[in-house]
Formats: sequence, C-alpha cells, structure tokens
Amino acid sequence: MTFKSLTHVAALLSCVVAADAVRAQSYPSRSITLVVPFAPGGPADFLARVIGQKLGEEFGQQIVVDNRPGANTIIGAQAVAKAAPDGYTLLMAIDGTLVMNPFLYSRLPYDPFKNFEPVTLIAQVPSSVVANIKVPANTLGELIALEKAKPGTYQIGVSTPTSQVAVGLLNMMGGIKMTMVPYRGGTTQITGLLAGDIPLSHESVNVALPLWRDKKVKILAITATHRLALAPELPTVAETFPGYDLGIWQSIVVPAGTPRDIVNKLHAAITKVLTMPEVNERIMKAGVQPATSKSSEEFAAFLRSQAETRSKVIKAVGLKLD
Repeated sequence: MTFKSLTHVAALLSCVVAADAVRAQSYPSRSITLVVPFAPGGPADFLARVIGQKLGEEFGQQIVVDNRPGANTIIGAQAVAKAAPDGYTLLMAIDGTLVMNPFLYSRLPYDPFKNFEPVTLIAQVPSSVVANIKVPANTLGELIALEKAKPGTYQIGVSTPTSQVAVGLLNMMGGIKMTMVPYRGGTTQITGLLAGDIPLSHESVNVALPLWRDKKVKILAITATHRLALAPELPTVAETFPGYDLGIWQSIVVPAGTPRDIVNKLHAAITKVLTMPEVNERIMKAGVQPATSKSSEEFAAFLRSQAETRSKVIKAVGLKLD
C-alpha cells in the first residue's frame, strides 16, 4: 500500500470516528421504544415504566413502553431482533428470553447471541417456594423431609418455563420428585394455592410477599443468592442446597449492530437511573432487587455463564416446549 493510500485510509477512519462522536452527542433525537414481551401489570412491565419515566427525563425524550406478549417472550424478542440497530428500539429481556429459550425450543426465530447487543442487567426478581398455610412444613428442609417420607405427597404449581426448571433443579438437588402442576398464569396459580387446590407454588417474590405478610401463605425459601433486605428473615434455597441459583432477572438489550457509542450511552444512562434513591426505593418495595452490570461487556460475560448453567439444568430435567 502506497503512502497516498495509507493517508486516504487514515482520513476515512478519522471521518468514521468523528461521525460516531457526533452521533453519540445527538442521540437520542426522538422517542425510544422499549418493548416488553409481557402483558401490562407484571414485574417486567412495572420495571419498564419506572425506569422508562426517569430515562426519558434523563434523555429529554419520551420512552414508549410497547407491550408485545406471547410465546414465552418470543414475539417481542423477534420484533426487536428485526428492528433497526439505531438505539431507538430496546428490549426488556428476561432470563428465559436470552439463556433458556435457545435450549427449550428446537427452532427459535431469533438467536440471542447473534441478534442482540447486551446493554445491562437491570434487576433480579427472586422467586420463592410458597406453601399453603395448612402445610405442616415451615422450612424448605422440613418440606424435603416430608416429601421423602411419603414420595408424591406434594404438588407444586408452576406457570412459566423458568418455574419448571427451578423446581426441576430443586427436585434434583433435594433427591425428591414433587409433581409439577402447570397453570396458564400466576393469578390462577396463586388462587389455587390459597384455595388449597395445590399445597405448594413457585411464585415471584413480589406476588408472595404481601400474602406472606398477611399470614395467608408461608414462604419456605427464596431463589435469590442473598436474603432480601425487605424480609431478611426469609432464607434462600442456597442455604439448604449450596450452589442453587435460578432466580429470574431482567435486562436491556438492543438489536445487533447498534453502534458501540450508543450502547455505552444507554448503559450509562440506565445505570444512573437505577442508582437514583427514589427509583431504587420504589423497585425494592415491589420485591425486586435493582442490579446493574459494570459494563455491557460484563453483562455479555454474565449471559454466557448463565446460558451454560441453565442449558445443563434444562437437559437434565428433560424440558422441551416444542
């Protein structure tokens, strides 16, 4: 390559860098759509609206929450995977979307590792092993002992693939075989638990905590890696079975090909929002634990680790959704 050619290449690279800098400064110049792959009302929708409001104030642009429920988050994920990689379409992705669906379905219309650019983890949404108030066990250890003494005694309600995998892992680690009773949604599941139709249920903490405080149910253990600040008396499953970690988490991703400067700007702004005291307090009161990644690269490494762990559990449990 001649000196003249090298000079030309250097000039082009300089133009690209300059264009990236201008783009980062001007972004966002219009409203941003945050796709939530669930119907309004759940933890993901709650987080999207709390974070979206403050993120909109931070950016000076409206954050439009677009609920696209269905097919175990596949409908919403597919829509974002096909969106323009310009930073104006974000996805509120849960663990199932990114590190479980690839192993639950033989054919998936998106590839979580090729079609998305990770931005950041935003929250941990612990689930819990909840018991009807009449169940004689008060701890997870007592429940395991009762089930071992009379195998098949206890049924447990599940309404999501994550719940099925979580209970499957609990069965494996506990050496038991609790029968899973599938429900179409969390509302009918908790209704069944309260009515005594099922003795146990795998529920998100934000649903279980108010009922536990009112002494309508027992929470035997939570799936978080650490005890909840809101209810420190509740033990974790890992305290009985070290290494157990199958809590639900929420995150933000964007279409693959989104410029790095925009990804970094989104990461910085979302992290700033999540550290705001009023946001932090509101999220924690709902039984959700704010959690961020130090960088988008750290979040990408977290995804790879989670995919490895959960693929092994799904295979061992033998769960397939097609």
